[in-house]
Amino acid sequence: MTDPFPAVLQVVFVATIGLLVLLERVPRLQRDSVAISGRWTANIGLFVIASVLVAIALPSGIYGFAQAQGPGIFEKLDIPEYAQMLVTFLFLDCWRYCEPRAFHSPPLWRLHLVHHSDTHVDVTTTERHHPFESILSTAVMMALIFTCGLPPAGIGIYLVAATLVSLCAHANLRLPGEVDRWLRGTVVTPRVHAVHHSDLEAETNSNYGTVLTIWDRLFGTYVDPDKARIPHFGLEYFHNAPDTGLRGTLQQPFLYRVGMAYPARAAISSAPPALTAALSPEWRNALLAGLAGLALAIPALWPTMRELAALWTDEAYQYAWLVIPMMTYVLAWDRRESTAALNPRPDFTGALVAAGAAGLWCVAALVNIDLGKHIALVVALHGVAMAMLGWRGYWRLFPVLAMLFLLIPSGDVLQPFLRLVTLKSMEMFAALAGLPHSAEGFLVHIGSQRYIVADACSGLSYVTLAVFLCYSFGLLLYRSNLKVLGLTLFGAFLGMASNALRVNAIVTIDWLRGSQMDLSGHGALQWAALFIALGVLFLALTRLRADAPATAHAPSAPPSPAVRPYAPVVAGLLVLGIVGGFLALPIDQPRAPRSAQAAPAPDRIQGWQLTSSGAWMLSPDQQSESMTLAYRRQGKEMQAHIVETLTPTGKLPQLPPAPAETGWREGGILKRSACIDSRCLTLLHATWQRTRSREQRHVFYTYSIGDFATHSALMLRVAHGWHRLTGEGDSPRLTALTFGDGPVPPLEEVAAALLAVQSALPSGYEVRATARAAGG
Repeated sequence: MTDPFPAVLQVVFVATIGLLVLLERVPRLQRDSVAISGRWTANIGLFVIASVLVAIALPSGIYGFAQAQGPGIFEKLDIPEYAQMLVTFLFLDCWRYCEPRAFHSPPLWRLHLVHHSDTHVDVTTTERHHPFESILSTAVMMALIFTCGLPPAGIGIYLVAATLVSLCAHANLRLPGEVDRWLRGTVVTPRVHAVHHSDLEAETNSNYGTVLTIWDRLFGTYVDPDKARIPHFGLEYFHNAPDTGLRGTLQQPFLYRVGMAYPARAAISSAPPALTAALSPEWRNALLAGLAGLALAIPALWPTMRELAALWTDEAYQYAWLVIPMMTYVLAWDRRESTAALNPRPDFTGALVAAGAAGLWCVAALVNIDLGKHIALVVALHGVAMAMLGWRGYWRLFPVLAMLFLLIPSGDVLQPFLRLVTLKSMEMFAALAGLPHSAEGFLVHIGSQRYIVADACSGLSYVTLAVFLCYSFGLLLYRSNLKVLGLTLFGAFLGMASNALRVNAIVTIDWLRGSQMDLSGHGALQWAALFIALGVLFLALTRLRADAPATAHAPSAPPSPAVRPYAPVVAGLLVLGIVGGFLALPIDQPRAPRSAQAAPAPDRIQGWQLTSSGAWMLSPDQQSESMTLAYRRQGKEMQAHIVETLTPTGKLPQLPPAPAETGWREGGILKRSACIDSRCLTLLHATWQRTRSREQRHVFYTYSIGDFATHSALMLRVAHGWHRLTGEGDSPRLTALTFGDGPVPPLEEVAAALLAVQSALPSGYEVRATARAAGG
């Protein structure tokens, strides 16, 4: 049963915000008049960005992390439960007093000043924090919970109380004087916390408390709101209009300098700066045509869009939820003047691109390559945009529109390379440190320890997050495409370097201890490496200088009569027609499973005697079926494992199944070639390594469809696509032989045994055809 507390906390958060927003609209309850336009865009934008990035960096959350910890100090001391709750509440609230005091110190003020630069204070100010501050604050809280062993129940109670009080303390509300004075003797009220947001430094550095006021009174930082001046909310700097938008608040930590000079406070308007160039009629017509083109293309591509959204739940791709909002913000707000000055000239070049993307999608669907479909989807969107803007207009906006390519989950392409980089960094580190080492595939021996460089070790999430952050900040800081590209490449390098640091820190600690740490210990080092990477990125951004905003060009001459405003509609129709036509082809013929049927397994293979013949088993997703045969020879055992797809879109596993026992990890894959008589075969040799043991399993496998056999999953999919197109209807198959620890037979013998198993077990379509011929 799942714990309902996280959902309860979310309900409390949303309900409290909704209630306070309504109360803030009542003039009699307001503390003062508060601007909404512009401010709310920045505050809500910061909250969304910080929430997504914290979820990527620290996916468990504070309460989930607390639940995952073992018994803490309180359980060991057998303290009564009510005392545990009280001590936890006081301890965490004391920490939440100390934390803002630490953030007001020079090293961390650069991050925290974003919270104080709000020129008005209302309920949205509560969550106005720079993403880097949110990640750091959450991680430190988790480290505190881990170190002190605080009970989850007490943490949950405090999180609810802190959420309620903090939202109310920032609200633009005026409590009756007597009520406020009575409450602030214990609890932080709106008047008490308003002093903390004063632009006077002495008042800013006061009233730090989150829930209770006793800590400020105890440590001498309490300022009575009846005696406070509060000339303005905000700071002596970053208070004018250009600094108050989302872009400005994201840049503030990097633009801040100690003792910086800043223009005098201007009159703060509740309205955002006006556009210097309104959208032209050509722009409005192009937008309508572009929306119509998208409306036609999206129904055909909707299943692929849903697949993408499902993949964005993965830790390495959660940033993708921010791509379209960030791209929209840059185009429609940050660069609004240059965007509005652009004169769209729709043409059919984009329609050709959209048609090519639709063709690519059909090919990718035919050969069952999801990455190809994802790329085709993004290219189709670019084709509609190009048809809407024309080639020249599209090229001017391409650096921003290119963010759409970050929607594509790139693990299939990047992970092999990143694993290799990780492996080479371990070998280089061991050589520099003078440690004895060797590598066999992705199995690395360093001293007496063995490490398997699996996909989880590749650091994909480091690289994807760093690339997204650097590309986004590059677009906000620079107008030069080369500078944006340079910052993005720096992010990719930083992601790989931080992962190499993490992996080699594990190696160093294991070498010093003489034993390998648990996988749970890797998580702490993952956080440490992440914060080092974010710290380096933060320092790098503080040293950069933003380009001056580009001067908007005057709109070009009105489009000539040759311009075709319906080009985006044609682009959408082409996508709909080509993809829809492909989907209408009668090429998908799923077959019925053979579950519970025994296979005609050969009794002897190369001297191996059959000892157990299994039945076909349906996979949980019902996309494939498999069976396992057991053979024995001279005390040695061999297993033959066959996996076959049931549907034309079903996929074979990239690796044979791991040994049934727990504690096994894939150690590397090598290509081996062998020739039997006149036939040569390339096999894949995978090694499974048992954790904290020298025991290994060797797996030799190959793919096949009909008479075609290959070691390449890509070539198998191409062959399968051809079979689907020509109506041959063969079913793709993976055939694997597994050998236990110890020496394995010669490669030629293994290849011969693999071919014997393949030829002895007809494919599903062959079985069905035979049954029909026999009248079955």
